[in-house]
Amino acid sequence: MTAVQESVAAPGRSQLLPRALRTLAIVFSVACYTINAPFGYLGFAFLCWWWRRDPVRRALRLQRCMGLGYRILHDWLRWFRIADFDHREALPGLPPGPCVLVANHPTQIDVTAIGATLGGACTIVKPSVWRRRMVRPLLQGAGLLEGPGSDPISIGRVVDDGVERLRQGMRIFVFPEGSRSPAGQLRPFGRVAFEIACRAGVPLVSVGIRCTPPWLSPEVPIYRPPHPIPRLRLTLLAVDDAAAEGGDSKRLRERVEQRFRGWLAR
Repeated sequence: MTAVQESVAAPGRSQLLPRALRTLAIVFSVACYTINAPFGYLGFAFLCWWWRRDPVRRALRLQRCMGLGYRILHDWLRWFRIADFDHREALPGLPPGPCVLVANHPTQIDVTAIGATLGGACTIVKPSVWRRRMVRPLLQGAGLLEGPGSDPISIGRVVDDGVERLRQGMRIFVFPEGSRSPAGQLRPFGRVAFEIACRAGVPLVSVGIRCTPPWLSPEVPIYRPPHPIPRLRLTLLAVDDAAAEGGDSKRLRERVEQRFRGWLAR
């Protein structure tokens, strides 16, 4: 059993009440989300239909709507003392305009944290989620990208679509590991995000994510909140000029992956 699992499995007596109150707050929040989710879906679907005349403008507007929703979510989590993340103070110094942002992926709320910070952006959606009949039209309307399958053709499609989104003025954020990170570690980075940045000639932004103590990680599920309150923080590690790499996405990926491994080791 890891140290993280031991700390969750055997809390001290002084931690029992805060954990119990936080668990009740989580249950209440999930219930509120479940009740209100159909109304949010219908509202998003209506806007997707209403703004159908200009697909690019529609996608940018819907991405801003998603960003607003993520900001409300994280404000809610702070108000109820479930998790501490303030999008207002995150990532100062981001480059203006289109860019590709890559980050490690320790928790399930990394997507919402980055989306709240950017205020609206494009990302890659897993094929298993993309293929859901009720969700796919909304994802397409918001200009999100269908993740690649196992065949090389689908990888090329994602790269081409990503370059097109950047030319339309969107930002893209990607978790190059493809899945949540093991505790304190990294999975090998994929190459798609780096190929998109190199082909489009836009900045590649490296963002490190830490959640202390860990929560919503592969080791700590939603209904076993740690004590004290988890603090999620985003750190701007570097901004690389993808155009300066001469189109060599492999070299760029290797350099960025080593940067992340060094940052985690510190």
